[in-house]
Amino acid sequence: MLPADLDAARAGGAAPLSSPSFRYYLGGNTANWAGLGIADVLLLWLVFSETGSTLAVAAVGLAQAAPPIAIGFFAGVLADRYSRRRLLLLTSIVQATIMAVIPLTLGIFGFRLWLVLVLAVAFESATVVYRPPVSAILPSLVGSTALDSANAVSEAFTSVAATVGSAVAAVLIVAIGTTGSFLFDFAVFGLGAIFLASVARPTGAPVGGALVPPRLRLREEFREVWQFVQEHRWLWQLALVSVAATFFLTMFSPYLVVYTAKVLGLAPSVFGYLIGSYSAGYFVGSLLAARLKVSRVYGTFLILALLGSGGLLGGLVLLPFLPTAVVALWAIGMLMGLVTTGFITLVQRTVPSELLGRFLGLDETLTWTVAPFGVVAGGVIAQSWGVRVGFAIAAVGLAVVGLIALSSRSIRSVRQAAAPRPEAVPPRTEPASRPDQ
Repeated sequence: MLPADLDAARAGGAAPLSSPSFRYYLGGNTANWAGLGIADVLLLWLVFSETGSTLAVAAVGLAQAAPPIAIGFFAGVLADRYSRRRLLLLTSIVQATIMAVIPLTLGIFGFRLWLVLVLAVAFESATVVYRPPVSAILPSLVGSTALDSANAVSEAFTSVAATVGSAVAAVLIVAIGTTGSFLFDFAVFGLGAIFLASVARPTGAPVGGALVPPRLRLREEFREVWQFVQEHRWLWQLALVSVAATFFLTMFSPYLVVYTAKVLGLAPSVFGYLIGSYSAGYFVGSLLAARLKVSRVYGTFLILALLGSGGLLGGLVLLPFLPTAVVALWAIGMLMGLVTTGFITLVQRTVPSELLGRFLGLDETLTWTVAPFGVVAGGVIAQSWGVRVGFAIAAVGLAVVGLIALSSRSIRSVRQAAAPRPEAVPPRTEPASRPDQ
């Protein structure tokens, strides 16, 4: 990042948009998330329209769930050892290329489920590699005092972009067909890559030295970040709470469409209103996270969010009416926006830069490992006893996780450290560094 950029961001304090690099970053990341929203719908529609099989659709979901579990931590290692800016640019280009390759293969070979699944795995792998550096690079683009605002704006924009992308995909399929829709998404990812390419390269010596390790030793990379987590045990406890909450959140979120049809007795298309309400709440919560300084008293907000989400989800069970559902999902979205944005800021200010990618990769691996179990558990319960029972169990589970967090002094006291964000870890056994972030 150019010194003038950084000075402008710091001078702006809570106004990160004063940094040109942050504006390019925001444009690139927003375009990427819009592209992801479009891609998710297009892949599912392509498979279902060609096969008419729910099992084939489930296969797409499994294909997309595999990369985060398999290479999530490895993606974090890459973010710590190589240029984060270049990783973002490269993965955006790969995502764009795959969106163009899919209609090309359809034209040459016709529809082949196995080929679509292979491309889905490749696309999701690029997306997994994209995620750690996109959060890890942010502290280098804005001043420390602007991190709260930067994360708030970024999370708000990307949440809306993903939702709008999904809606746009539905329109595109009708207006220009499947092939044209994939090519449109190619252009969206390409636009994101252009923005990310415009982010200024950081100046000065890279953190850690001048040489890049000739090869990655995952055991050593993991040991280094694990040592840091052990020295900050609240991070590990926070991760466990997050994993448990993810399990119960994924028990109900995929089945909102079933809730809409079978419990509310409305057309499944009304499901879009519920998702829109959640996204609107998330947008508001993300922006409020900076104003409320959530990272400074994060433990308190996390506990309130867990207990509040459990109570609101219980409201969907006890009061199954559309207005109640819209309000409840808006409020749940707001709470999730608050704690997600606050968590990102907290981690960015706590974890050293040279460990930040690996920590984020480890967190993603843990989250995605438990998510499929939550989805399966919710599906089995909904199939056997009804979706309201599944929602009720998820509501109780979230409340219990909140009470467990409340009983933990470590979780209650989690907050942003008063000291400046650390910039170094104990020396490695061999020369190592990370190039420009």
